[in-house]
Amino acid sequence: MNPLELVAKTLYSFNEKELTSQVLQAFGKRAETFQQYDDVAKIFFEIKDFSNAITYGEKALKNTRTKEEKYTTSKNLINAYNQNNFPDKALTQISKIKSQNPQDTELLLEETFSYSALNQKEKAEKLLFNLIKKPLPEEIERKAYHNLSGHYFGKDDIHTGLQHFLKAGEVEAYKNRELPPFPKWDGTVTPNQTIVIDSQCGAGDEIIHIRFMKHLKELGMNPIWTTTRKDIQKLFQYNGFHTELVWDNPEFPKNSKWVYALALPYYLNLKVEDLGQTPYLQPLPEKEEQYSYLKEDTNYKIGMFWNSGSGFEQAHFRSIDTEPLFDTLSKTKASLYSLQLPDQQPPEGYNIKTFDIPNRDFTDTYSLVSQMDLVITSCTSIAHIAASQGKEVCVFVPIMEYYVWTSSTGKSWWYGDNVHLFRQKKPRNWNEPLKQLEEFLNDRGV
Repeated sequence: MNPLELVAKTLYSFNEKELTSQVLQAFGKRAETFQQYDDVAKIFFEIKDFSNAITYGEKALKNTRTKEEKYTTSKNLINAYNQNNFPDKALTQISKIKSQNPQDTELLLEETFSYSALNQKEKAEKLLFNLIKKPLPEEIERKAYHNLSGHYFGKDDIHTGLQHFLKAGEVEAYKNRELPPFPKWDGTVTPNQTIVIDSQCGAGDEIIHIRFMKHLKELGMNPIWTTTRKDIQKLFQYNGFHTELVWDNPEFPKNSKWVYALALPYYLNLKVEDLGQTPYLQPLPEKEEQYSYLKEDTNYKIGMFWNSGSGFEQAHFRSIDTEPLFDTLSKTKASLYSLQLPDQQPPEGYNIKTFDIPNRDFTDTYSLVSQMDLVITSCTSIAHIAASQGKEVCVFVPIMEYYVWTSSTGKSWWYGDNVHLFRQKKPRNWNEPLKQLEEFLNDRGV
């Protein structure tokens, strides 16, 4: 590890993201050689700052000296373009170098990603099916199968879809973590067997999958959900789901088995009709009382969430442009409420109410959502918070959609008719979904 990489990664590990970027930018401004530009680009990529990785990767490419440097740098740029949601630029670069090594499986995988991100799903799937016929390195094979999962979800074959999805998803979840100290559950039904459900996933995924505790109970087993989120533990416990906080170091029966939370419907061998489309989570009564003052607003209330601040590296794929969204909603007669956290305020010039709630957690957000007549959100946990309690919700679904939004019908099998999906057609462009939203609101006379 060179000194610049050591300093940058150390600062980044201390959560000094802005300072990390400043250090790299200062070095990048003084870079003159291929190696210097390339070092800065690679570090930016590793800390998930794909925009700057592209800036310095393009400078590195201009300073390459050999054919090998140009090829490797081009591949790095292609990866950064795709990660930053510029698949059109990735394909342009792929066309320039593909002939040099047409059997490069990493490059072929990036090509399939580019076509998927351009909403050319059939072409991407055809290329993926051809790719998996080749002898592949283990990681490339996992990613290829993972990317093919959407093909099966789109045909309502959730078992095969999840089998493919988990090939990379579960490996990634436990890449830097120890596995639970129990044998892994393989789906065998054993009465009174304790199943420890390990939720190494996002909060939205926890909300999606907690419903499957019911299936395990109906099979006569003893499911226990484990979480790192104290607020979610409290919410799940109130709704009748046995939940333990891992930081409390809970003890489990010695003959327990464990399962990855996202794998539950796979090992339960569920079909789409088994997923359940009725509400299954309700807010805490004390929080309902705390926010009952919102009922004094007798106008139609719309809660909005447009940008994920979770740190998820591909949040930019699903974040909505604020001004076009607010311009659309400002035409309504509704009261508008921001469901964003205080560090993400709506721009000035719009009549949008905000919530300044000290130490706000998921239980607060659940109750704020329950007071709304409609929730409009990007593809984040807010969509699942609203959908799981049966609230009417409009979800802006990005081209690279999460599997719970994929089906043969265009609707979601995971929730009922309270969920409305507005799908993106072009990368970085939400014009079509915004037009659909406007029509939706007009139809309801809002």
